[in-house]
Amino acid sequence: MAERKKPSGAQYRKRKVEQQREQEKQKGSLLKFICRQDSTKEDSNGGQIPTDMEAEEISNVVDNDNVMMSETLSYSTVPVSHADNGQLNNSLEEHVQQASEEKTDNVISQDPALWPLLINHNTRAIIVERGPQQIKDISFPNDKNNRKFSVFHYLRKLPNGKELCRSWLLYSVLKDSVFCFCCKLFSMKAIGIPSLTHTGSSDWKNMAAILSSHEKSPEHLQNYQKWKELHQRLQRDSTIDAEILRKMKNEKKYWQQILKRLIALVRVLGEQNLAFRGTNETLYSANNGNFLKFVQYLAIFDPLMNEHLRKISNKELHTHYPGKDI
Repeated sequence: MAERKKPSGAQYRKRKVEQQREQEKQKGSLLKFICRQDSTKEDSNGGQIPTDMEAEEISNVVDNDNVMMSETLSYSTVPVSHADNGQLNNSLEEHVQQASEEKTDNVISQDPALWPLLINHNTRAIIVERGPQQIKDISFPNDKNNRKFSVFHYLRKLPNGKELCRSWLLYSVLKDSVFCFCCKLFSMKAIGIPSLTHTGSSDWKNMAAILSSHEKSPEHLQNYQKWKELHQRLQRDSTIDAEILRKMKNEKKYWQQILKRLIALVRVLGEQNLAFRGTNETLYSANNGNFLKFVQYLAIFDPLMNEHLRKISNKELHTHYPGKDI
């Protein structure tokens, strides 16, 4: 008896159910790359559909070696407004709320108490480039002994009467304690006054002596020098991995621009209800569908897309996105 060449009706129905499940999983996937504007219009069913959707900037787009990293860490600041007519505008509660929100948002807080115990090079570079943010315009809370931090601790009085700013001294709103900016970032061990490095110090009665002893310690002076050297290198953009970071940023921008063009083309074909695919998926071949034909047309006038198709033709790219899978 000859073997059945065509699937049976049950197999057809089973295959159709699997295809419907797969389509249901992929439903709405394209909307991740499109942001909606406020203007809407009604469709035939009475619902509202967007009329002017713009392609958004896509920062993490690949799962391969084309884009190695995004701009990793967001800059977050605890807002400190200036005094207006001698009156303070920000309260302690507002600073605590801001610092807590920064922690939940997985960003680098201004508050040193929220910094990780093990600070990697990228995090350290971001904090150094941002610089220490000294809080001065809030009402500092009293401790159980009715003592509190004073902005006078930010200044160091020399024997000759001159005053120097302790730019390395940071006050933590969350812990009501002070930290050493450079030792917190660069210290690999507990130094002479470990509380200023790891846990923070709130001994306001002896704070003047603690700060004086700390700023004269060899470990603090070494960490202070490391801080200033790294800050100068970042200003000159001369760190060891600066060239690598520049290349990654350029690569990221390249893929963002490519995807913006492809998403815009998808929108046009969808709005005109045109078929995307042809009988093959090869560039510069007959019957390869509307999508690839329009990509080829765009490359005639767009140098970026022209270079992209050149890399695809020369097999310089492993993932290039004009295919049916993406």
